[in-house]
Amino acid sequence: MIVNGQRTGDIVNFNDAEKIKLFDNIADKYFDHNFGTMLKADLDTLIFSAYIDHCIDNDLPYDDYSVSKQLGITESRVRSLKERKQLHYPPKDYKWEDDFIRLIGNAKYNDAKKLVQLGIRDVNLMKEVRNFLYSNGWFDEYQLNPRLFQCRLDFFICMCSKLDGDSDFSEDTKKALKKLSRNEKEMTAIDRIIDGDYERGFKDLVDNVATDFLSEVLNTIPFGGMAQKAIKQLIKIIHK
Repeated sequence: MIVNGQRTGDIVNFNDAEKIKLFDNIADKYFDHNFGTMLKADLDTLIFSAYIDHCIDNDLPYDDYSVSKQLGITESRVRSLKERKQLHYPPKDYKWEDDFIRLIGNAKYNDAKKLVQLGIRDVNLMKEVRNFLYSNGWFDEYQLNPRLFQCRLDFFICMCSKLDGDSDFSEDTKKALKKLSRNEKEMTAIDRIIDGDYERGFKDLVDNVATDFLSEVLNTIPFGGMAQKAIKQLIKIIHK
């Protein structure tokens, strides 16, 4: 704010281009035979969207706590506004998969319960991850903590593998995978994976083999692009 002609507190310093863009967006809602028709909640969302975009463009923190502290509102309201921003002013060319992959390295693996635990602070990313999981017929272990994503390791592997579609197994890859197996259980699981039955194949491996063998299998499968990046991160966390 300005007191006696002096700036006080933390001011969000929008540049001229940002100010022009914001005013143009507001003008569009008020000066085309529609003055006063915009709801306060919609105006709040528009201005909030400009603020978040400013933070992203300038490498400023925009997690719930930082935004809450800067704007003087509750974290729950920040999360609500972020959801509304995503619906009304989604970022162009945004790929949630990229943010998800970057976070996997921070995940924890609970070997006793066979669960991957991942902190996801962005409410919209959490929704995208869960929607992707549910859309493929898998599920997570729901937590009261809104920032904690948790699911079985076999589901997490399947989810990562699906980021770039199904892998194409060459004859050489099939032979390499079969050479890894040392007993009937491992062979059955490998055969299921080769046949495309990832769910049962990886469940068999997670439930019955050591993580070293599981890692060998994951390293041998020719995952592509984003799936390969995700799986590499996953292999690291199951060995921490």
